[in-house]
Amino acid sequence: MEPRYYFSIRFIPEHADNELLAGRCIANMHGFLSHERNRVFKNSVGVCFPHWSDKTVGNEIAFVSPHESILTGLSYQPYFSTMVNEGLFDISDIKIVPDDVDEVRFVFNKTIQKIFNGSKKRRIKRSMLRAETQGRIYTPISTEEREFELFHEIPISSQSSGHAFVLHIQRQFPVYPEIGQSFNGYGFASNQRWQGTVPLVTF
Repeated sequence: MEPRYYFSIRFIPEHADNELLAGRCIANMHGFLSHERNRVFKNSVGVCFPHWSDKTVGNEIAFVSPHESILTGLSYQPYFSTMVNEGLFDISDIKIVPDDVDEVRFVFNKTIQKIFNGSKKRRIKRSMLRAETQGRIYTPISTEEREFELFHEIPISSQSSGHAFVLHIQRQFPVYPEIGQSFNGYGFASNQRWQGTVPLVTF
């Protein structure tokens, strides 16, 4: 198997919003890989959260790819440089992935996305219509009845459209011995098409 490379970004503030910062890093990666000259690499960069826990994605994000050059370009993106200069990020050098690390799969679960974006909105709309017919102004709070394995919500804002949305991410562990290198445009595996895995590498 060809070598893989990675670099890590550590969020320095002790009480940082890890999901928010991860979303901004991922949005910058997505924008960088969507540029015409980089599109050939678009599905070859995976995202890893080495300090994932029940409560948070953790204070570190790693980008992994068999293409060292594309990681070099990504690591020099202005957003990352600005955050380093402001003392908010630490960025590692680009390193080769060791052979003895565990593989995990971080999955963008569209089923969760659909539950939140579809049925929830429909229930809220029905509740608001009932309130309106009764002469009340009411914004209901909806709770989901369906249960999922642990997931974290990562807010994303599209650089091109300005549209904001949420990625619902789950971790599948372990996935040894399968190693996949195909990811969606945000660096994650999916329930069907994209089956990329990432090594549990850290700073």
